[in-house]
Amino acid sequence: MIIHAITLQNFGIYASEHRLELRPKSDGRFQQPIILLRGQNGAGKSTLMEAIRLGLHGKLSLGNRSTQKEYEQYLERRIYRAPDGQTAPFAAIQLEFDHVFLGQRRQYRLERRWEKPNSRLTSELRLWIDGTLSQASEDESEYLLRELVSPGMAELFFFDGEKINTLAEAGEGGDALLAETVKNLLGLHLVEQLDRDLDVYLTRQTGIQELQQYQVELSQLSAESERLNQERAATQAMLADCRRQLNAKRETITLLEQRIAQEGGQFAAAQTARNDEREFLLEALARNEQEIFELSRGVMPFAVAPNLLKAVRHRLEQEAAYEQWQAAQPLVEKLQNHRQVREAMAVHPVNPPGDTASEEADLAAYVRQIVADFSQPPLPETAVVHRVAPETRGVLFNWIDEALGDAPQALAAALHKRQQLEGELTAVTEALERVPVEQILLPLQNELRQHDRELGRLEAEQERLTAEEKRLAFHVERTAAGARRVAEQMAAINTDEARIKLAARTKLLLDAYQQRLIGQKLAQLAAQLAKRLNQLNRKRDFIDRVEIDPQTFTVMLFRGGKPFPRTQLSAGEQQVFAIATLWALREVSERPLPVIIDTPLSRLDDEHRRAMLTEFMPQVARQVIVLATTSEIDEPTFQFLQPALSRAYLLEADRTATQVTEQPLTALTPLAAIDLAASLTV
Repeated sequence: MIIHAITLQNFGIYASEHRLELRPKSDGRFQQPIILLRGQNGAGKSTLMEAIRLGLHGKLSLGNRSTQKEYEQYLERRIYRAPDGQTAPFAAIQLEFDHVFLGQRRQYRLERRWEKPNSRLTSELRLWIDGTLSQASEDESEYLLRELVSPGMAELFFFDGEKINTLAEAGEGGDALLAETVKNLLGLHLVEQLDRDLDVYLTRQTGIQELQQYQVELSQLSAESERLNQERAATQAMLADCRRQLNAKRETITLLEQRIAQEGGQFAAAQTARNDEREFLLEALARNEQEIFELSRGVMPFAVAPNLLKAVRHRLEQEAAYEQWQAAQPLVEKLQNHRQVREAMAVHPVNPPGDTASEEADLAAYVRQIVADFSQPPLPETAVVHRVAPETRGVLFNWIDEALGDAPQALAAALHKRQQLEGELTAVTEALERVPVEQILLPLQNELRQHDRELGRLEAEQERLTAEEKRLAFHVERTAAGARRVAEQMAAINTDEARIKLAARTKLLLDAYQQRLIGQKLAQLAAQLAKRLNQLNRKRDFIDRVEIDPQTFTVMLFRGGKPFPRTQLSAGEQQVFAIATLWALREVSERPLPVIIDTPLSRLDDEHRRAMLTEFMPQVARQVIVLATTSEIDEPTFQFLQPALSRAYLLEADRTATQVTEQPLTALTPLAAIDLAASLTV
């Protein structure tokens, strides 16, 4: 697997869009596997590693037990927020890589995008394979990504500071992390799951000891119906056993649900949500059709002839003007009477009082204007065809305006809504019909349903036993029924005894298989660990050999044929031990994955830093992405690394966001590199 590029948009401290090319180069003679990202603390180095994890594994990047609500809250927190408190409209991660899957090398590009336009956060995953957008559902795409690089296997190439520090601890924390990593490497969670399933089966059966207990109980029920306390104690014992079975069953279901999430996506749960969404869309389509029908019953049919409607409105306006002209004719006749006009002027003068000089001229102009305006009708009387009342004409004007404006817009919106609903319905229907990897998912779902039925039976049994306990305390006469029930359980014990022995033998064989497999791999790991420890340590014969306890995963080092505990290692040697352990795990896994290492040199002394720069970084993988501070890798160290560098980026953060700058690289001649290495003070 090679990561080609990552693009961040409004993610964490990265405002707007930043694209980083990460594909390693080769100069034709030597590989240049290292991509270096330098910056001060808080510049966004760990955010970049976090983005790669999130891109590959989505919700599982937070852990197997994280809920959907916790995942959505995390995504919301990772949307870029400006210093003034303004949140970016969305955030997105794009990751481009190639990977050999099922014997074929293919190009992958994924994009995770999320936003919160209102109170609900929405997220989207899209996946391109060899340049073609996958039509699979998000659950199917999540499943494919987990198949490419499982979250457990990803631990072999994410070398973050926390993991290195934990492995460097000589105690239970480091041993536990080593055990978890080895089990992920070997796929031992499957063996352990089968072992737990056998435990559950055995806890649901009864053995010889319980047979003796039930015999005693039956004797007591038969002989002493008055001894309610003993019967109640027996019932309480059964209730406690039922609760233990319930806890075991719930643990089994939890593990199986996690397995379904890893292998097939949460497809079963999504089906119910998709069916609900389909019903909602069908109801919305029905309401939309009714809306279109109601619009069609109104003025909408007239909207198909807008020119005719405009002509009708124009004619109605002309006829309204004719009616106004007709109503004004009596007034015009009065204005033509000079005496009456004078009298009107005296009561309502055109000019201010006392300005008698212009009264005649104003009056003449006033009369001429009115007479001119109303001398001719707007249209001949014979052309008037719509003799309607003013109120009716107003209603017609409103209908015409609605048909020309509001009605078509409302219908267009309704039709657009229908098209949108039909598209969503088609997508939901296709998602319902698409089943991811049926031969893998369906058996797991059937198994989960069986466990759910058994869980329901156990819960019902718990309620029944609780009621039985109370009932036996108050009803002595039911002791006979209790005796029959115990007898039936004893009969069942005799029937299942052979299967109990077979299950127990299978469990022992599983334990032996697991221990043998762990022993073989731990022997390989110990040999690789000894080799890498000596390679990274300034003392080439630092240790003779390594032994790892297969039970506790405690690492014992040997020097001069004698063991010595890890507590005797210096702080720098503990860090080298952690790096060597991760390197050895990669070698044993035989998985060609890249390495992403965060703050690798912070706790190392000069000699161990030199070993990391010359031995580990150029050799551990074909692609090594190093996230370091500018104090870890200063300018002389940067110059020293350049022959092995493909790209180098400088991350600088101010109070608003991170800025990414690609730094130019200068190829060193071999002699110059030797001189620089000789004089280098790391």
